[in-house]
Amino acid sequence: MALDNYHLFAGRYDRGLMAPDANHFEIKLNTAGDFFRVAVNVRSQDGSTLLTYVNDDYQHELCARLLAAFPADGVYNINDPAKRQQFGLDFLRRNMIGDFSRMALLPNNAPGLDNDLEEKLTQALDKSKADPNARIFVFGERWPGTTNKDKYFPEIKDQGIHDIHMNQGNPPGKFEKDNGVFQDGGILIHYPALNRWTAILLAFQTQFNTLNPPTLHTDDKTGKRISGTEPGGSTPVDGNVVIAAALVNPRGNEAGNEKVILLNTTDSPVSLTGWKLVDRQQQAFVIGNVTAPAAGTVEVRIPASSSFQLSNNGGTITLLDSTGLKTSGVRYTKQQASLEGRLVRF
Repeated sequence: MALDNYHLFAGRYDRGLMAPDANHFEIKLNTAGDFFRVAVNVRSQDGSTLLTYVNDDYQHELCARLLAAFPADGVYNINDPAKRQQFGLDFLRRNMIGDFSRMALLPNNAPGLDNDLEEKLTQALDKSKADPNARIFVFGERWPGTTNKDKYFPEIKDQGIHDIHMNQGNPPGKFEKDNGVFQDGGILIHYPALNRWTAILLAFQTQFNTLNPPTLHTDDKTGKRISGTEPGGSTPVDGNVVIAAALVNPRGNEAGNEKVILLNTTDSPVSLTGWKLVDRQQQAFVIGNVTAPAAGTVEVRIPASSSFQLSNNGGTITLLDSTGLKTSGVRYTKQQASLEGRLVRF
């Protein structure tokens, strides 16, 4: 199964507060005159902390597409599969974070400065409020509204959005039903004058392999953990072979001249036979009889006949090993791809 009512809310931050149980930070969001509550998990129900990724200079090809597709504040239903794949967040398949070790374990609130989720959210949201042109894009599950007053903001109706966190990789149990792909929750904030974005992306500890926190592998259809990669399993560490660079925009005729450069970080040769490169549209290119030398690089040239595309408008590149597990993932923007004949470095 998956979320039933996946939505994108675009608007302005009005105010926020910590819920009495301290499990959620509640946001009052103004979507072009209609107000909604955004319930952001800052602690799990079992009391454990969340993995947090905050980036004040976030660069992703999805950002430009969001501005083009949703120029006005409002509430947008992106629940059908086509819209999910076009606009939905997916921490893994869109390489939104890359190395999950970049996510920090943060408590909901704690003594001290700038060391908990409440402070991270407050700082980012207050900064957006100070800019009259800043816009907030919130992804998650819209709940059925009522005519009652809101629980935390009684001046508005009971309507809003929750599940503002990763919604895949949940272990068997209560939340397994929420697993899916291209339906992760998150907050993106755009500052037009600076052409900069802030990303706030959250995940529960239980969604990761506790023996290897940076590792997560989920099924491309169900969003459930791939068998054999559950906590306690012997999942290989991601990153033995990584994507180092790509020639996205070669000079002259691009067909057959695009290439991806892979780096073997180990001290032994690695056969890449049967490995795959996957693009933003989830089109794959199967690597042939190629070996990455020990502590060295190898170029993988993309033939003109391949459906795998390195778009000059920005995209993602994902490397899967011969068993289908992701070992590396990168993203690049239209601006990064604008220079002909130059490698995009990752």
